[in-house]
Amino acid sequence: MSGEEFVLAMVGILGGLGFAGFLFWNIFSIIKQWIHRKSGDSQLDPQFFRALGEFKKSTERKISVLEAKVAELEEERYRVEEGEHETLGEIEIEDEDIRSSSKDDRDNSGNLRNMLNE
Repeated sequence: MSGEEFVLAMVGILGGLGFAGFLFWNIFSIIKQWIHRKSGDSQLDPQFFRALGEFKKSTERKISVLEAKVAELEEERYRVEEGEHETLGEIEIEDEDIRSSSKDDRDNSGNLRNMLNE
């Protein structure tokens, strides 16, 4: 093999290896970009973060309004329940000393008092 053929072979080998390396590098970079895009690790847009912040604030406002309404309804329910108890009145039980003091009342309503005592 002469010197010219040797130089030509070396240039061909080095050029072929360089070209193969270039192809493999581009193929791997394309695969890497495809995996990166599919995994969702791409950078998020700042507008997305602003919209997310606004959504969070509006949701918190709505929740606080709903909590206030629920608290208001619970207070009304307790007031209604308290009002019902007050309007029903109370039952008073007489002592035996008071009952025995009036003989006429004992004769007339003795049966009712006996039923209440039982």
